[in-house]
Amino acid sequence: MTPADPATDSPADSPADRILKLAAYAADCARSYTPITLTSVVDDVPGYATNAPRDDFGDIVADTTEWEAVRKKLQRDAKALRDSWGISLDYDETDHSYRLASPFFTPAERRALLAAAATVDVEGLPNTKPGELGAAIDDSGVSVILRLHAFVAAFRVAISGRNRVSFEYDARTRTVEPFALGMWRNRWYLAGSDATNGEFRRFRLDRIESPAIAIDAGSHFEIPDDFEPDTAFALDPNEWGTDPVLRARVRVSADHVQAFVDELGGEVTRAGHGPDAAVFVELDVRHYDSFRTRLLTFGRNAVVESPPELVDRMRAHLAALADGSGGAG
Repeated sequence: MTPADPATDSPADSPADRILKLAAYAADCARSYTPITLTSVVDDVPGYATNAPRDDFGDIVADTTEWEAVRKKLQRDAKALRDSWGISLDYDETDHSYRLASPFFTPAERRALLAAAATVDVEGLPNTKPGELGAAIDDSGVSVILRLHAFVAAFRVAISGRNRVSFEYDARTRTVEPFALGMWRNRWYLAGSDATNGEFRRFRLDRIESPAIAIDAGSHFEIPDDFEPDTAFALDPNEWGTDPVLRARVRVSADHVQAFVDELGGEVTRAGHGPDAAVFVELDVRHYDSFRTRLLTFGRNAVVESPPELVDRMRAHLAALADGSGGAG
C-alpha cells in the first residue's frame, strides 16, 4: 500500500476551499509586503502539506519529487484563481516568489484615461482630495474609482486648442502656454512655457491659488518639436541620473515601508517569516546624492546595507557632517 502523500487533497481541503484560502493568504501578504514562496504556502495555507525535504534554513529543497508535486498544485491553483476569479499572482524569477498583481492602471491605461477625462464625467469619492488615478478599488462592485483634479478638464481644453492660460501661483499671476498634463508621486502637474520669459516650467495643480483657470481663446501657440511628454514629468533624479547604476538594499522599519516606497520606489522583500521579519526595499540608484539626501529624511528608519559603495558614501557623508565640513562629496 502506498503511503498517503500529504500534498494530495483531503475531503476537508477541497480544491475550491484550498484556492479560496490561497486567495485570502495572498491578500494578507500584499498588505504586509510579504512575498509568497512555495515554502510559505506549504507552511501557512491549509491543503499544501508535503513531505518534501527541507534545507538548513527550513526551505523546501527544489527539484525533488515532492517539491515538483506541490509546485504543480500551486501553479494549478494560481491558474484557477486567475481564470475563475480574475485574481492574478505574478511570479518573480529573481527571488522565486509570487505577489498579488496590482489592480492599478498601467502607464498606457493612465494616458488613455487622461485623454477621456475632458469628455467623460467620472464620479469621485466624497470628502477626499483630488489628484490620484485608480486610488480606490471597490471589490464588491468590481469597479475602479477615478479621481481627477478639478483643473484637469480645463487644462486639456486649453492644450487641445493651443490656447494660453492664466492662473494665480505663488502669489502672482502666471500666463502659460500649456504643453501637457502628467503625474508624479500622485500629484498632478502642468508642463508648459511661461509666456513672459519663455522659460519651461512645471506647475503643481494643487498649488494653484485661483478658483478657476482663465483660457485665452483668442491666443495660439505651437508646442516645440523637441518637447517630450514622456520625459516632461520625470521629476525623480533617480530616473534620469547618470551615475553608474547600483542596486541598493535598504532595511526599512515596517511602519515606514509605504512612505519609503512612495518616495523612492523599489521592490519590497522580507527576511524570515512572521510579524518580526526584517523588511528590505531593493532599488536601482542612478543619482547617488539624491538617494542619500532622501534616505536621510527617514533617519534610523531606513538604513542602506548594500552595496558597499553606497554604504561608504553614506558613512563618509555622516562623518563629514559630524566634523563640521558639511558632508560634501
